[in-house]
Amino acid sequence: MIEYLTYQAKVIRTKFVSDQSYLTKRFVEKLGYQPNFNQPKSFNEKVTARMIFERNPLHTKLADKFTVRELISDKIGDSYFVPLLGVYKKFEEIDFDQLPEKFVLKCNHDSGSAIVCHDKSQFDIQKAQTKINHHLKMNMYVRKREWHYKDICPLILVEQFVDLCSDMESQLRLTTCRVHCFEGEPVYIEVDVQDAEGVEYSNIYDQSWVLQPFKVDLKENAPMCPKPPKTLAKMMELSKQLCFKYGYTRIDFLLTHDDIFFSEITLTPNAGRMVITPIEWDLKLGALWHSF
Repeated sequence: MIEYLTYQAKVIRTKFVSDQSYLTKRFVEKLGYQPNFNQPKSFNEKVTARMIFERNPLHTKLADKFTVRELISDKIGDSYFVPLLGVYKKFEEIDFDQLPEKFVLKCNHDSGSAIVCHDKSQFDIQKAQTKINHHLKMNMYVRKREWHYKDICPLILVEQFVDLCSDMESQLRLTTCRVHCFEGEPVYIEVDVQDAEGVEYSNIYDQSWVLQPFKVDLKENAPMCPKPPKTLAKMMELSKQLCFKYGYTRIDFLLTHDDIFFSEITLTPNAGRMVITPIEWDLKLGALWHSF
């Protein structure tokens, strides 16, 4: 009930507090410096300026995890998508008897809604229903003022389970690879990894898989660096094909030992409030984004 009332208060706030006022306040609270969105220089300033000033309907289609498939299939084909097992408007429409032993549930219109089923016999359907229904009622624009999520029609996606790649030497599992592209070129690869105990780390590499001297979102580097995946070159090739020719785009992938799957396109990482350390890298990354 408290969470519901908090969300409704945010809905009301969108009527009285402008995006720029809201985002400026949150920016200062999180990052500790006063932004200039009219003449942005840092990476976070430029991400937030995009949220305030850009109103391109294409951004909404790219943010939608369902419609984005159609858009990018023209560029890279369908073989790099995680296979869809079903698309539903309501949780009650899902026939779990027809699903395989392993699968993934997620919403198309937000982040943080994914549920991974490793064993259908142990899967708590009621718990999953509660979580998914909660997310279906939420709008990312209301929560974080990311405009391009505002008009996405909420759907439930059921995807095939992906057995993620693990590095045998370091015993680290690569959970997500995020390629940060600037002005049409892949530049940095943010790799989230998980050790055998479930502890999560994040490393940032250049295209040659050289570890970089900055971190994001207060995530620590892994104790050991995994070897470059065999699909690294293909990941760079696909990123170049999918990213904007101008400005900034982040292309996310899931890797298995032999294959690579497109995950999503992100235009406003962390809603423009990504903690970057050392702090001078906020400006260095911003300098790579020429066309803003």
